[in-house]
Amino acid sequence: MEQKDLYKILGVSETATVDEVKKRYRKLAKEYHPDKHPGDKQAEAKFKEISEAASILTDSEKRTQYDQMRQYAAAGFGGGGFDPNQFRHRRGGFKGAEDFGDSGGFGSFGDIFSTIFGDGFGAEAGSGNIPRRGKDINGSISVDFNEAISGTKKSVSISGPQACQVCHGTGAEPSAESTTCPECGGTGQISFAQGAFAIKRTCPRCMGRGRIIGKPCSTCGGAGSTKQKRKLAVKIPAGVENGTPIRLAGQGAPGSGGAPAGDLILTVHVGADRYFKRRGKDVHTTTTINLAQALLGAKIDVRTLDGHAALKIPPGTESGTVFRLKGLGVQLNGRRGDHYAKVEIEIPDDLTAEEQELIQKLATSRGWETETPEEQE
Repeated sequence: MEQKDLYKILGVSETATVDEVKKRYRKLAKEYHPDKHPGDKQAEAKFKEISEAASILTDSEKRTQYDQMRQYAAAGFGGGGFDPNQFRHRRGGFKGAEDFGDSGGFGSFGDIFSTIFGDGFGAEAGSGNIPRRGKDINGSISVDFNEAISGTKKSVSISGPQACQVCHGTGAEPSAESTTCPECGGTGQISFAQGAFAIKRTCPRCMGRGRIIGKPCSTCGGAGSTKQKRKLAVKIPAGVENGTPIRLAGQGAPGSGGAPAGDLILTVHVGADRYFKRRGKDVHTTTTINLAQALLGAKIDVRTLDGHAALKIPPGTESGTVFRLKGLGVQLNGRRGDHYAKVEIEIPDDLTAEEQELIQKLATSRGWETETPEEQE
């Protein structure tokens, strides 16, 4: 039974100050941050472990409780026995076995044990052959801009544990008989004393099943699951936004004890488009018009999600003006957004002498100043 030592996890002494703990945590967090190790489950677990340790050791109340819990663990599991009343009269300490339900910061007594000894004493402890839903599996799926707008079907490959197709998760050969486990009496759990407490653990003989398999399944070796690679068809709904999760019920990890499998949760990544920019249900575009169109007005074609649409440019339109095309945005949740078209005036930089003369005449007639201060001097 391996005990977790939060001080060793962070690499600090038991007398380390809060500032020393924080400094050490920042160094380790930077080293093991998931963004620095994408896809590395070990680094992710280490980051979670050091974060948990730091959150406890930088909280004076939790740290006091943790230090007392370590003393308890050393006494109760060190072979010398444990008297739960030894903390009863200690200021700020634990009161007794009957009062461990709320330890003021750690949660339940089992949560404190879980912190010190790992998941063996946490919520999973002694679960035996109780049906337990399978874990959810997270993944991602990529679509391009147009596929997200109109919706599509994509194929995704999943690799992971699945219920054995031969024994259907029982772990036994289909034709083999099984008997009630004599060790646990079919409960899947055994109890043993530790100090003042009786601890329940998964039966090691039947591995929590409650029954002894006559002959293990030759395909999965009795595990009840095998690692399989499969393809799934995923429906991408029209109008899906970047970062939207899609849940596929029952496509996650297999459950135990006849419980259902978990779900597969895919995060949608939508590719960018060179022309359209999306903000919720609305789309935004930028198009250019020439100087004459801006001054005199015009009717231009604007590319929309539905094809080309006519846009009327009124005389005297300034560069940066945004026009709204109602109802030509993205269809989402039964409602459609709008299309916002921004126009920018294109100024030619290769005017001929004749064109310059015409522009100069216009400027003179309008009273526009065209000379620089230096030229005026």
